[in-house]
Amino acid sequence: MSAHVILITGPRASGKSTFAAEVHRALAGSVLLRVDEPFHSAMDENRDRWAGKEIELYGVVLHHQLALAHDLAMAGGRLVVDATVLPDQLAPLWETPASDVSIIVLLPPLEECLANEHRATRTVPVREEKVTATWQEMQEWRKVTRVPVRTVDGDETERREALAEVVAQLQQSL
Repeated sequence: MSAHVILITGPRASGKSTFAAEVHRALAGSVLLRVDEPFHSAMDENRDRWAGKEIELYGVVLHHQLALAHDLAMAGGRLVVDATVLPDQLAPLWETPASDVSIIVLLPPLEECLANEHRATRTVPVREEKVTATWQEMQEWRKVTRVPVRTVDGDETERREALAEVVAQLQQSL
């Protein structure tokens, strides 16, 4: 099995978890890390401590989960990471020796993210202001040139087509 980290990122309610799960299912022997799970667990266990400091907590959890992904990849694993990550938060993946990293950024239209936020299948409270804020922050990925980034725009049909292409490319390269 090839050592590799596949980072699936994008704004809140962009379909990251669905996309990451499908990549994980298609790549035999891969491990799926969902950064939101330890974040929500920490919030639920000590809401009073972290109320109003959610961004700080997410940053701490994200840093540790990316470091874990790096270490597991260096031990010979294939990791699929589902997280909301900005370009300046990638440092744990570049620790020496650096792991191979593929970055896939889901950037559907804001209107689609807002509609997804209201789906009955969502497991977190509706926060339209968070959707808008993360959607705006994620546009920073369009400016990244120092690492290869695959940006997936468009609607669900276009994402499904991109998923098939991404998985085929990853299967060939890994």
